[in-house]
Amino acid sequence: MTPPAPSPRGLLDVERFIVPRPILASAVRVVADAGRDGNECFVVFGGQLNTSARVLTFSSALLPAQTAHRTPLGLLVTVEGRALFEVNRALRERGEILAAQLHAHPTDAFHSDTDDRRPLATLLGALSIVVPDFARHGLTAADRWAWFRLFGPCDWRPIRPEGLVEVTG
Repeated sequence: MTPPAPSPRGLLDVERFIVPRPILASAVRVVADAGRDGNECFVVFGGQLNTSARVLTFSSALLPAQTAHRTPLGLLVTVEGRALFEVNRALRERGEILAAQLHAHPTDAFHSDTDDRRPLATLLGALSIVVPDFARHGLTAADRWAWFRLFGPCDWRPIRPEGLVEVTG
């Protein structure tokens, strides 16, 4: 199944993202598990776009093959091109597009320079969610999460999820 093609504006015309709570909770558990070992981890979300309603509904969370690194400058995750290709192929086969990414930081939630320059979600309008404290508090600390939206190359801007992101179920 081929997903509907986003416009040249990508997902910037999307006015509402719907995230089923079980999918979000599953992704947070994955990054929390990595955090218990002191590592960062990325999960990506696939969704289906309804262009006429300007809504994207997330329907899956995938863990791409990745390598966690500890450097003198901090933590880093790398995802090889082949792994990202496999994720996009799996999403395409389901009629989904890669529309968001989620990862955790050891302390505060923010978008680092590396987060800005090396995202996994690259479609304009995509979301990036950063969870503090290696996600050890799960969904209960969602008010401390940092949310960003991609407006151009390396142009991740902080957003408020209220009114834009609806967690259901």
